Amino acid sequence: MFGKRLLLIFLFFMGLSFVFYLCAEEEQKPAASSQEAEAPASPPAAPRQETETSTAETPETAQEERPNRVIELEVVGNQIVSTSTILGKIKSQKGGALVQETINEDIKRLYATGFFHDIKMEIEELAEGYKLIVRVVEKPVVKQIILEGFTKFNDEKLRKELKFIEGQILDQRAVKQGVEAIRKLYRDKGFKFVDVQSEVDVNRDAKEATVYVRIEEGAKYRIKTIIFEGADSMKHKRLRKLMKTKKKGWIRRGIFKHDEFEQDVERLQLFYQQEGYLDVKVTPEFEYDRAKNWIFIKILVDEGKHYVTGELRIEGNRLFPESEIWQRLEMLPGSTYSQYYLAKELEKVREYYEERGYMDARILPDVKLNRESGKVDIVYQIQEGDLYFVEKVIIRGNTKTRDRVIRRELRIRPGERFDGEKLRKSKQRLENLGFFEEVTYDTEPSTQATNRKDLIFRVKEKRTGELSFGGGVSSIDRFVGFAEISQRNFDLLNWPRFTGGGQSLAIRARVGSISQDYNVSFYEPYLFNKPVSLGTDVFNVRRDNRNVDFDEERRGFSVTLSRLFKDVFRLGSGYTLERVELDDISDDAPRTVRDFAGRNWLSRWKAFTTYDTRDNVFNPTKGLIANLNGELVGSFLGGDQDFYVLNTGITKYWTFFKKHTVETRLQLATAQEFGDSEEVPIFDRFYAGGLGTVRGFNYRRVGPIEAGDAVGGETLALANLEYTFPIPKLEAFRLAGFIDVGHVNPDSYNIDFDEFAVSIGPGIKIKTPIGPVAFYYGFPIANRDTEDRNGRFEFSLSRGF
Repeated sequence: MFGKRLLLIFLFFMGLSFVFYLCAEEEQKPAASSQEAEAPASPPAAPRQETETSTAETPETAQEERPNRVIELEVVGNQIVSTSTILGKIKSQKGGALVQETINEDIKRLYATGFFHDIKMEIEELAEGYKLIVRVVEKPVVKQIILEGFTKFNDEKLRKELKFIEGQILDQRAVKQGVEAIRKLYRDKGFKFVDVQSEVDVNRDAKEATVYVRIEEGAKYRIKTIIFEGADSMKHKRLRKLMKTKKKGWIRRGIFKHDEFEQDVERLQLFYQQEGYLDVKVTPEFEYDRAKNWIFIKILVDEGKHYVTGELRIEGNRLFPESEIWQRLEMLPGSTYSQYYLAKELEKVREYYEERGYMDARILPDVKLNRESGKVDIVYQIQEGDLYFVEKVIIRGNTKTRDRVIRRELRIRPGERFDGEKLRKSKQRLENLGFFEEVTYDTEPSTQATNRKDLIFRVKEKRTGELSFGGGVSSIDRFVGFAEISQRNFDLLNWPRFTGGGQSLAIRARVGSISQDYNVSFYEPYLFNKPVSLGTDVFNVRRDNRNVDFDEERRGFSVTLSRLFKDVFRLGSGYTLERVELDDISDDAPRTVRDFAGRNWLSRWKAFTTYDTRDNVFNPTKGLIANLNGELVGSFLGGDQDFYVLNTGITKYWTFFKKHTVETRLQLATAQEFGDSEEVPIFDRFYAGGLGTVRGFNYRRVGPIEAGDAVGGETLALANLEYTFPIPKLEAFRLAGFIDVGHVNPDSYNIDFDEFAVSIGPGIKIKTPIGPVAFYYGFPIANRDTEDRNGRFEFSLSRGF
């Protein structure tokens, strides 16, 4: 009896287990063969009014026997966008795994294309896996763009401003951007009240759209006045100079440009803040004369309190005395405080540490502003970091220039302590080569030691070879034609490319109505990889001297050697042998011309020294270059004449404000005959007058005159001052003003201050693709006896050699 009961209990539990098993199997099956799981509720790329909620599903509890793999992939609903384009945008692929997260991301990616109103990704269960269906509803194609209401611009101009064209899929963002672009175009031309609206007419059956852009242009307004109210601490003239917006004047159009004016307001506010007015508020007000289309601008300035620097402290400096750091700072207690000046102070302290090898030094300012007292207390918190040494110097980006050409310009070497000043000097020297468009440097941690870093210089090379032809005019030479083939990064031993060695080679021809120059020159800046330069020159120059009745021809060659010391001081010597021939001498030419008729051999030895601290050899803005030269021409060297020449000069550059440059130049020279020679030859005397010496005077007419002809002198004194500044919005143009002073005396070592020629005048310089252009008008104000008292126009247009 007991055994039967046990058997019945066993059978009961076996049946119950079987029922549980069947229920578990039923729960694992998908509820339907095609369901949709919820996708992102608001696709980012679709307009709200056109987007429906998109869904997709994956089998979260699929049967283990069915592979979780996409075996079929189908795109449905696309008529405009190709199937391959759609499949290329998604990561779910045929043969790949079916993953819900990937499907959700695929929907987002398709919306981001801007091609679709609605996207659904559906899953169908198959025997060997799953079928993924991408169901899309496309946006219409722009069939036509209609512009209405415009008269000030042509249809083509306005369509260029739009960000879309006919035939593209409609993108509401592009329509909005196009409308804004047209609005800006009108506002920049003075149409302040222009109204531009768009309307899209969609034919959903044809999947086409017509876009209407309707323009109400309004009147063009010009600025009548700009006044400041409340700007008591600043000169209003100074504030107006900061603004690009200008009232109408003789040459100014006075057009109001909305975006430009907003920048002006920001510029004024920043200027005040830089001058210590940290709480300044600048608010513009406008009044309009709609009858005459004038704008009256009033700029209200609430200056607020003027803040000054209060207590200063330096903390964290364990390695260097505080007194040395104070010497770098200029924003001292009582001086004007601003974020601009503070940033410059932080940079100075950082440079102090970089110069001593602490490349990771950080200077963090703790600024406490007291609005009641108007003082700002600053604590410079210094995190000195570690001392670093250079492990390796790595050059990158040079595909033509040899490594050694770059490395010899560097002033920091492997194993040395990092030095910020040497790094900046190295960068400047590389830029002065003229081989690179861009030079940068940075550091990377070394794998050898913790206190070492690799120094990396990156260069971007530019074209250094030129083959050019052209012509020009000048007030001295009238017409000038030129031809040149040159390579500034020449390599004599790199056949057949001949580039990358840092040498220079030039073959030039310059033919004008007065002079003809032919020249072949070669220059090696580092002979045998030492700071010794070698220069050679072969020349043939012929000049028709219109101020004296003869022609002059010079043929010869020169060789020069020099050595560079301490990067700024150069000492050199050279030899020149030339034949000078005077011919076509008129019968009434001065005696001093006839005395040197025919051929004259000049054997010339020279010595020279230069001191050069210019920041840039091509476009200097600060620094100076000074030179002292001596030349000895003698029969004992194999020539026909005996005389010597002493020449010294200095040119100094200053920059102030923004790109305003002052250049001053002083030159003194004298020549003296000796031995069998009775005078310095006319072809080696000094001349002045015209471009390059004293503008406003006739060519070579400043100096001794004999029988109406210029015959030069044995002493030269020149002084020039030129101030140039850029023209706003015209980067290629610079305005100039100059003062020239010059004198040529017939005797050596003699200057007669009563005979100085002085001129003043304006000028303009223009950078053009074919070379620099300079225009000057010089007006003589002293020693005008032989000159046009109305002044003289000077100009040049030529290829700069």
